[in-house]
Amino acid sequence: MDSYLKDLFTEEAVRVKSPQIPNVDKDKPAFNEETKAIIKAFNICEYIAEAEEAKSKYEEIDKRHREIEDLIKDVDWYASTDVGDDAAWASLKGKCIEMNENEYTYKLCLFDRATQKSRSNDFEIEIGKWGSWIGEPDKFTVQKYENGAACWNGPERSTKVYIECGEETELVEVSEPNKCEYLFTVRSPVACPDPALLTDQHEEL
Repeated sequence: MDSYLKDLFTEEAVRVKSPQIPNVDKDKPAFNEETKAIIKAFNICEYIAEAEEAKSKYEEIDKRHREIEDLIKDVDWYASTDVGDDAAWASLKGKCIEMNENEYTYKLCLFDRATQKSRSNDFEIEIGKWGSWIGEPDKFTVQKYENGAACWNGPERSTKVYIECGEETELVEVSEPNKCEYLFTVRSPVACPDPALLTDQHEEL
């Protein structure tokens, strides 16, 4: 038995019976350069695809977020703005009209803001933000746009908009009776007592 155990643990026996570990050249690359280039390209393509997918999802979420923000703004606007008993004036919200007068182009985005732009260099200034209805006795005849860009050594620019009955919504007259105080005249079928009559008269002509 002692002889058997001695033989069992001889150097040769240990070598043969121990797990065989293959010889590995640590300096030798696992793949050749061409193979590594293919793997690298594949990984880059996979990364790009994942990045594009993530970007697409982000853009979709961001778009939806902006839509919800716009919807909230609209709800707030309708809650705070008098658009008449039949909400007829709401149809003009965001509608932009303009006209050229001398060296300027005047633009009015109803219920939003009024601007004056130089026709020579396109320099634009704000001449009022939507404020309120101020007509008397019918308040729906005059709008006030205020808190525009400040005049040099003067007040902040402001604009009064007089609204008259007309077949189309258009800006027909602009003036500056006082420094940095503008007057616009707008015509619109919304200002007519019965806009349907305009359509009937136009068809008769």
